[in-house]
Amino acid sequence: MNTMTMKEFDSVQREPRARAAAEVNVEEPFNVEEMFFSRTDTRGVIEAYNNIFIRVSGFSSEELKGAPHKLIRHSDMPKGVFWLLWNGLENGHPVGAYVKNKNKEGHYYWVFALVTPVEGGYLSMRIKPTSPQLALVEGLYKEIRKLELEQKLSAEESAKLILERLAGLGIHSYGAFQAHALHQEFEARRKALQMPAFSDLSNTETIAVTSELLRQELDQLADKFKSAEILTANMKIFAAKLAVGRATINEIAKNYDLMLNDIRNHLNTLVVPPVGTGIWDVPEELGAYFMICASHLMTEMCDTFEAHKCDVDGVDSDYENRVLIKLQKEYDKKSERAVAYGVQSAASIQRRAEFLRRMVLGLSTIRIACRVEAGMLRGKAKGLETIVSRLDVFHDEIEAHLEKIQHHVTTILLAADEHA
Repeated sequence: MNTMTMKEFDSVQREPRARAAAEVNVEEPFNVEEMFFSRTDTRGVIEAYNNIFIRVSGFSSEELKGAPHKLIRHSDMPKGVFWLLWNGLENGHPVGAYVKNKNKEGHYYWVFALVTPVEGGYLSMRIKPTSPQLALVEGLYKEIRKLELEQKLSAEESAKLILERLAGLGIHSYGAFQAHALHQEFEARRKALQMPAFSDLSNTETIAVTSELLRQELDQLADKFKSAEILTANMKIFAAKLAVGRATINEIAKNYDLMLNDIRNHLNTLVVPPVGTGIWDVPEELGAYFMICASHLMTEMCDTFEAHKCDVDGVDSDYENRVLIKLQKEYDKKSERAVAYGVQSAASIQRRAEFLRRMVLGLSTIRIACRVEAGMLRGKAKGLETIVSRLDVFHDEIEAHLEKIQHHVTTILLAADEHA
């Protein structure tokens, strides 16, 4: 697909043939159940839309057709948001974004837009944002827009500021932000419309949340084994001070150290790799949120468009319906792949965790040998009892981590079975 830079995109939009009135601080209402869309070519020129877009925008079908999408851009919108939008689209990603638009009368209206590359351009489907996330976004946009104007920031510089602010909130990529945001808006809308919960989304949420807990537990377990080196080091120090039993304790320490090293190497294959830090990097299971919500919304959009297609002048309804249906199927396939990845990962971790448990059992056998030797030496090995006590605490902690890991894996696999 041919794409363009934001500078090139803006250049084709400088002279819209239709214009909106001066902006006024009046909100243009539309209902939470209403959904609208528009499709543009690769330059952002409007080629298709539905009747709700016509009504909310205030422009006629004749004014919208062939007009640049910039026609409805509100001056409160930071340039950085559009930089992120086009960066995602040019890299083949669907992009979710909060957008403040203006209509022909200069009234504003907020949407959560899901923009997706399609053949020959892009399709933007919009819903009314109703979650608490909108208030956070309004504050962020106001701050960034103010800095843009004061410091004459470029669109890319503005985008970097947005990403920095999101990172400060614990959201380390725009891909993660849009997944969280779409999920929140989807659920807020579902509850407002008193719709039943979607089981596939509920199960995916369980998989995503539990996968993060599993990732944290594995990281903690790896750190615990790294810190265990001090245990064998202390054994060797005490052995060097012994007149009797030195060789035995040294051998126990040596075997314990070798087993620890084997376990650490095994953990390198078990620990879930960290997610990348790029703009669009996001855990697979979290990405499934995005795809499932998008799939459901696109299904509803197809139904809505089909119901009102006779009211849309200048639009080939049959063609647009095919575009929407194709897009819905693509989102559905992507969501299934994301869930399948989570299931395969959990199953692999379960197998390796079972092997790890057997390795820990072997390690525990060496610990018992140390305890027996300490009992035999009694007062001749003062301090060895303390080491044995620390080994006992270490093994209890390891067992607790293994129990949590097994619990998380089981939860993921059960949710995946229900999803299937």
